[in-house]
Amino acid sequence: MKPGETPFIGAIDTNNGYRQFVSAEPNHTGGTITVNYNGSVAEAFYQPEPFRASDDVNVLYPKFEMTPYTAMFICALIRRERFRFNYGRKWHLDRMNESIVRLPTTGTKEPDWAAMETYIKSLPYSTSIAA
Repeated sequence: MKPGETPFIGAIDTNNGYRQFVSAEPNHTGGTITVNYNGSVAEAFYQPEPFRASDDVNVLYPKFEMTPYTAMFICALIRRERFRFNYGRKWHLDRMNESIVRLPTTGTKEPDWAAMETYIKSLPYSTSIAA
């Protein structure tokens, strides 16, 4: 890959998954969550900008209005599932589709997005999250 301006997300556990910047066009939009199923299995990151991803990374597109704060909350819950998966039992797309990540809910059993956002905003350094 040639150096360029497009973030390349790999199956690593640091730097928000950014491995390098490449000249290839992005193949995913921003506002998504990346989850490694190879390498650093179950490492999850919020990707705010368009990017290109390695084949070792699943990209989750939200079916709801996801803010950076709710994305951070969801990433933390995804990382807690790490103990179920490893190099010999990868969290590939089929297993991911069967997985349940439990979210806090409202009285109507809908996800409580406001509570998730409020919690993340209450944490130290949350002002560093670009909304």
